[in-house]
Amino acid sequence: MDPSVKYALFAMALIGAGDAINKRSRQAGIPIGSYLLIQTIFFTCTIFVIALITTGIRIMGMDILYSLVGAIVSFAAFTLMLHSLTYGHASVNYAIFRLSFVLASGAAIIFLGEILTTAKIIGIILATIAILIFFYNPKQQVVSRKPLALALCAMMFGACFQFTLKLATQVYSSSPSFLLLMSLFFSSLVVVYYIISRRPPIPGKIFLYAPVNGILMATGSLFLIIALSEGDVSVVTPIVQLSFLLTMILSVMFLKEKITVFHIIGILCAAIAVTTLGWL
Repeated sequence: MDPSVKYALFAMALIGAGDAINKRSRQAGIPIGSYLLIQTIFFTCTIFVIALITTGIRIMGMDILYSLVGAIVSFAAFTLMLHSLTYGHASVNYAIFRLSFVLASGAAIIFLGEILTTAKIIGIILATIAILIFFYNPKQQVVSRKPLALALCAMMFGACFQFTLKLATQVYSSSPSFLLLMSLFFSSLVVVYYIISRRPPIPGKIFLYAPVNGILMATGSLFLIIALSEGDVSVVTPIVQLSFLLTMILSVMFLKEKITVFHIIGILCAAIAVTTLGWL
């Protein structure tokens, strides 16, 4: 197995677990502004510790540019997804959001000259089918079109984020330092959002979810960046974006969402997609 695929699988597992926690926080009625504030603090602290004990903190000029752009598009994607989860189901909305890999992979092939192999074509098609199955099947889970529209917007920003990370891996000083700088820019945006949201209260139950999510997303993001630095976007992103599978499993187990035959078919397509992208 290619090393980039191993890192992508680690990122997939961590991000999938983090997404399930996001959904639970929305079910608990925690204000988005407060949730983002606490989550970001733990995200930044986690990356800071990782940077200190690994490569140290090294910042170069290009780190500032790419980390700022990455912070803006990731903030837009993450915030839109949280809003979409208020009335939408995690298994549906995250399936839509994860389609961002199609746009990111296409951009990498067109602009970065990544080779479009037969294995990539088969893997991307199977991953897309898996996600579309989750999107179109459970009609009873779609409360309104607004959550779906928000998820689609989040998907486009998510694609921009993935492509920005790949560009950054070609020039940054180190993975932890770059991610730390990006998290600091992200934190600034969160503070502004929190103030604009009229400083919603910070309930005690927020500490059951936001800190864990911050740690999971920090380590998952680090594995994602490492995977992108060692492999192609058109291989890494489809694998990582299949994190919705773990989100779905956790949603079924703990959030009382239902699983159908179509979901099982989607899981099989996704498993074959990962196998194709990772081993062929």
